[in-house]
Amino acid sequence: MARAAFALILGFAILTQATVLQRIDLEVRPDLVVVLLLVWSAQRGFGEGLAFVFGAGLLLDVLAMDRFGTNGLALLPVVLLGGPARRRFFHSGLVFPIVLAVVATVAHGLMVPLVRSLAGGESGGVAVQPVILQALLNALLVPPLYLVASWTDRDPGYEAAGARR
Repeated sequence: MARAAFALILGFAILTQATVLQRIDLEVRPDLVVVLLLVWSAQRGFGEGLAFVFGAGLLLDVLAMDRFGTNGLALLPVVLLGGPARRRFFHSGLVFPIVLAVVATVAHGLMVPLVRSLAGGESGGVAVQPVILQALLNALLVPPLYLVASWTDRDPGYEAAGARR
C-alpha cells in the first residue's frame, strides 16, 4: 500500500513539475521529483529508489520529449546518494538531510545536460547560479516532503497492533 501511495504522490509531483511549474515565470523552480526520490531512497533503500527512478524517468522523458533513459540516468545520482543514507537520514537532525539534498540537486543539475548531450540532444550548458539556488530551494523542501513520504510509509494495522501490546 505504501508503494502505491508514494507512486501516486510521485506521479502527481511529476505532472505538477512538468506542467504547472513550467508555466510559472521563475528563473529557479523546485525539483519535487529529486527531493521525493531522495527522501524515499533514504527511507526505503537503494533498490526501491531505483525502481521509482525507472518509472519517474520514463514519465519525465515522455513529458519533456527527451530520449528514453535521459531523465532516469540523470536521477540515478540522487538515489545513489539517498540509499546509503538510509539509517542516518533524520537521526542526525536537519543538517545531514539538507546537505544531502543540496549535493543531490547539484549532481542532478550537472547530470541532465551531460546525459542530454551524450544522447545527441542539445545540452545548453550548465548555469551554476540557478543550480545552486535550486539546491537551496530543494533543501527547504526536504522536511515537508519527508513528512509526506513517511505518511505513505505508515501501516495502520501495525500501529494498532503495537498500541495493544
